[in-house]
Amino acid sequence: MRNTRKMIEESAAHLQSAVESGMMQVTIGARQKKTVSLPGFPSVTEFINCSYLGLDTHPDLIAGAKRALDEWGIHFCCARSRFSIQPNQLLEEELSALFGGRAITFPSVTSAHLSTLPLLAAGVLFPQGNRSTRLIFDRFAHASMQVLKPILAQESEVVSISHNHLEQLLDEVTKARQANQVPIYVADGVYSMGGVAPLQELLRLAHQHDFYLYIDDAHGTSLFGSQGEGYCLQQTGPGLSPRIILTFSLAKGFGCNGGGVLVPHGFQEKAIRSYGTTYGFSAPLDFSVIGAALASVKLHKDGTVARLQHQLWSRLREFAEAPSEKEFVSPIAMVPTSGADDCIEAGMKLKERGYFVSTVFFPVVARDQAQLRLCVSVDHSSEQLAGLRESLRDLGLWPPEFATR
Repeated sequence: MRNTRKMIEESAAHLQSAVESGMMQVTIGARQKKTVSLPGFPSVTEFINCSYLGLDTHPDLIAGAKRALDEWGIHFCCARSRFSIQPNQLLEEELSALFGGRAITFPSVTSAHLSTLPLLAAGVLFPQGNRSTRLIFDRFAHASMQVLKPILAQESEVVSISHNHLEQLLDEVTKARQANQVPIYVADGVYSMGGVAPLQELLRLAHQHDFYLYIDDAHGTSLFGSQGEGYCLQQTGPGLSPRIILTFSLAKGFGCNGGGVLVPHGFQEKAIRSYGTTYGFSAPLDFSVIGAALASVKLHKDGTVARLQHQLWSRLREFAEAPSEKEFVSPIAMVPTSGADDCIEAGMKLKERGYFVSTVFFPVVARDQAQLRLCVSVDHSSEQLAGLRESLRDLGLWPPEFATR
């Protein structure tokens, strides 16, 4: 399933080129909203931060973080199978009510996957009797899930299908039934390289053909839904379907750090808290993050996040020069290039013009799909958006690919 040595051999030269040209592994010296200072570039507008709603610098979140530090200190070095602080329990109850399921927080979405996916593969999170599982991965599912395939394959049959290919999915579901397996589709809600999963159709098919969904909605959290419940729940809710387990982010749109998993049933929550590896053998969220996250929940509930969502999509329409009726489903825009060398060169030219974007090439994407990745935020000014747009035009890279519906 993996050939790490070959992957490194094929990507090392381009990675070294990107690092040496200051397009990767860069240390910023200061930040002011979307303006950062880089070595040799004292003022650059960045389009790489995934804090789409600008909550990571919101004064209420900063005050909440400081309050938690004053009351609880920096950390309590103990696995949550022993102790959790009361604000962490409160946060999980608030998130459970906000999202309509049972929420368990983790220091990252990756650590949520590490606790949840092995239990999913073992067949203890969905009702299935004594049947084994078949995990059906979307080819574009996030790397934090893909990397676990060798571990998952010890207790499940693990296969991959083409991106958003529902016919292939149903073929694998049929094969699972023939082998007396429980089929589970593993995918993203909003994909990190742009685009979304057809979640309404997926849930309809899951009911019709009796399979389950495991959805990473990290990039959709906070950006969709009247209270920021995310793309998956906006498309399939209200509340969490008994056929879905999803992971959410407390970073990105939520404005803090960490993440979590949302399950529909108490027995699933109990299993993860009892047997999830990173839950039982690792640390909780930093206390400052818990304080900030509680403040962010309030902004989700009082209408602030809904207003910021509206501002975000307005910014995206402005950047794309799109009509007011155009509906975007992701704040991530992708600019195809002819290859990794061309991608890195284009990123360097944009940096010289005062704009920093992500250069994306193998192994992050397929070998022939090197791209520039642009993350639009409410904190980008009209001047910054126009400047990047005209720079892309001058370089023959306009328009990017936007995910719309």
